[in-house]
Amino acid sequence: MKISIVITVYNYERYVGFAIDSALNQTRPADEIVVVDDGSIDGSRQIIAGYGDRIRAIFQANQGNIAAFEVGYREATGDVLLFLDADDILMPTAVENVAAHWREGLSKVQFNLELIDGAGTPLGRSFCAFPTSYTLQDVHAEFIRSGTYIWPVMSGNAYSREFLRQVIPLNPPVGYDGALNTIAPLYGDVVTVQAILGQYRLHGRNISRNDAQGRAQRFPDFPRQIGFRVAEFDILKAHCDRKSVHVQSARPIDNEIVFINYRLASRKLGLRYVAQEMDTSSSLLRRGIWLALTETTQWRTAASHIVWFTVLFLSPSWFAYRLIMLRFNRAELLRPLLRFGRS
Repeated sequence: MKISIVITVYNYERYVGFAIDSALNQTRPADEIVVVDDGSIDGSRQIIAGYGDRIRAIFQANQGNIAAFEVGYREATGDVLLFLDADDILMPTAVENVAAHWREGLSKVQFNLELIDGAGTPLGRSFCAFPTSYTLQDVHAEFIRSGTYIWPVMSGNAYSREFLRQVIPLNPPVGYDGALNTIAPLYGDVVTVQAILGQYRLHGRNISRNDAQGRAQRFPDFPRQIGFRVAEFDILKAHCDRKSVHVQSARPIDNEIVFINYRLASRKLGLRYVAQEMDTSSSLLRRGIWLALTETTQWRTAASHIVWFTVLFLSPSWFAYRLIMLRFNRAELLRPLLRFGRS
């Protein structure tokens, strides 16, 4: 079995070297490392070129992250493809663990990611913090019931080439990770590795924080992100029809606590979003509490969700804005405290 690591880059001179180094320093070496530079205008290209023949570098004019992903997919030759964002990092045993868990018939292997800030400082949390037991049978049952399941961002997944071959090009609304992860259970089993095998960096340039013009924001553009997720569920519906699979939930977005949060936050801030006429603040509060109680395995996490939804619901708009700013910028606020604790 051949495993490829694909890194797509656009203006990440600060981070791309860490990503490439982590791909090179694997206990089970990847069979190839493909780096696609999507027309960077900072120093990324020079950093990439400095690795010489240890990687396969592709330099192209800027076409956007979707096109860069597709180039990486076409150029990589592995049976299994691990797409690493240029600002993220793989732990040394990532490829070894993927290889150990791989078998015929999988669409992907997914694993936990440690959250770090822009400076690389661990934030004391992981994503997705999977349930202690989250078997492929659990994933399948949850997917059929709710139309969704627990999955990490792009850097926490290793995909089967056969799965990708069947679905690319996919025409996703913003990037491939949401759409691919949403439909993956339709095309094979999903195996979850509990170990933390990578680091997901939270910083001001994460795509989910950008507005429609690509400008970094202090918190996500909630209506835009909701619209993207609705479009990804439209892709799911099309692929369910294609595979003759029926999911029981008519509105899968109602089963994702993060988007209940985004919808309630939008209402508190007076922002319009897709199908908002189907929501009220009180219905979103009830749904958020229900998901916290039924879909969260750790009581502390459930309690924190319930407190957050309740306080946000009760807050006037001016105070809700400040709460949201605090929630989505806590990494920056905690960094001085973390440094003080280590001094």
